[in-house]
Amino acid sequence: MIKTAITKIAITNIAITNIAAVGLFPLIGSLTPALEPIALAQTSPTTVRVDRLISQNDSVNSSIKLVEQANSLREQNQLDRALTLYRQAIAASPELVPAYYGLGVALRQKGDIQGAINAHRQAITIDKSYTPAYYGLGIALYQKGDSSGAIDAYQQFIQLSKADTNLAPAYYNLGLAYERRNNIDEAVASFRKAIEFDPKYALAHNGLGTVLRRQGNRKEAIAAYRKAIELAPQYAVAHFALGISLYEDRDYTGAIEAYKRVTTLEPNFPNVYYNLGLAYNQLSDRPNAIATFRKAIEQDPRNADIYAILGSVFLRDENIPEAAEAFKRSTEINPKVASSFNGLGLALRRQGDLEGAIAAYQKSITINPNYAVAYNNLGRVLSDQNRNTEAIAAFRRAIAIDAQNAVAYSNLGNLLRSQGNSDEAIDAFQKTIAIGKEDLWVDYTSLGLAYADRGRLGEAQNAYFKALSLNPNFAKAHFGLGALYTLKGEVSNAIRSYQEALKLYEENRDAEWIKRTQQAIQALQGIT
Repeated sequence: MIKTAITKIAITNIAITNIAAVGLFPLIGSLTPALEPIALAQTSPTTVRVDRLISQNDSVNSSIKLVEQANSLREQNQLDRALTLYRQAIAASPELVPAYYGLGVALRQKGDIQGAINAHRQAITIDKSYTPAYYGLGIALYQKGDSSGAIDAYQQFIQLSKADTNLAPAYYNLGLAYERRNNIDEAVASFRKAIEFDPKYALAHNGLGTVLRRQGNRKEAIAAYRKAIELAPQYAVAHFALGISLYEDRDYTGAIEAYKRVTTLEPNFPNVYYNLGLAYNQLSDRPNAIATFRKAIEQDPRNADIYAILGSVFLRDENIPEAAEAFKRSTEINPKVASSFNGLGLALRRQGDLEGAIAAYQKSITINPNYAVAYNNLGRVLSDQNRNTEAIAAFRRAIAIDAQNAVAYSNLGNLLRSQGNSDEAIDAFQKTIAIGKEDLWVDYTSLGLAYADRGRLGEAQNAYFKALSLNPNFAKAHFGLGALYTLKGEVSNAIRSYQEALKLYEENRDAEWIKRTQQAIQALQGIT
């Protein structure tokens, strides 16, 4: 999986939190904008209306000073002392609105979200025109998971704010709330509105990129991320988000550049090495992919996904022992992922541990009974053990689950033909070809062999010709054609096809088939 895990809400600085996780292994990260909105800069209570109080007496002035002291302490993260002073101010002046607002902010920072909500609502009860309380309420409701309530609070803040207020942070937070509600159109509009108020607001450009990406508008999303980076070159979140979108756009080189920039800015940025490794892997740069995944493991040694993708890379690199070890570690960390046991089965089969492979595939199927790939792979290893009836059943089960599983049809066809059931084999190969898969010349060759078994020589010849049109260098198709010409008595054509096959087998140093082909040629030369 790609992993996507990032962003923060508008508080005062650009910040980051987790986001979550293309191909078999997606990127990590979902780029949901932030878990914490942008907060307002503290408003001095001396600038806020206190005319609702009975009189501007010494007690009120004293309470205002307490709030000012509490604000200063809160900004220094001395939250307990700040909370004490806010409560003293409220006790002395129960209608001092800024004290409730400050109390709400401090409670939220302490993690008491419900207490913050109550404090902000009390401020609004006393003075319904006190805009900071609506803003603080929006943040607290969002953090509680009440996106609808947050939207209402932010909208109240916007409606009550003065004409000259910079509403960019409010629209940014509103966009986050809409995004969480999956109202992507309104989220896009809110982020655009934030940018309208402040065209240099990097956080809003990044948020816009996130929701444009969710709309499937990847090109505009990339442009928005690039704008965020232009405005804030050190903004690691935007570089990470850009990397994800470039990866999804198949610009793997660009994705690598973006992720490498993240590692320079924030070496411990969550999931960056995982995603960077995926990009290297897509370019078949396995050495860099392996090295990068190892760094990802150093960063997050309990992440089963990293071991699983590392195992996959080792398999492609023919490093089977390392692959088996990586998949095994992945299954130990998280024994509930069917694909990891499937990968382990692939590695164990390549090591010759057929019983271990069968056990791994069966575990994969136990976790996910509808995992067609695991049934197909189980069929292969059962076939290796000549447990052909069970293997055929496994291939058929894979097809029953996934009727478009061309590989399972191909494997079924080869096994049926080996059992003398060429008619059903022909049907299976035809299904494979109709669905389509890589290396279809192999299946056309197998189809030709099955037709030849049944004496349908014209159809067999057409199948071999089709195989060679797809891959003129496929030796087995030339060999099959040589055998076909032999059956038809066309000796010159047969020798010519065998000679072409022999040349290709010699290039591949396939000793067994070199010998077979030489014997076939010698037999025909004896005829001529």
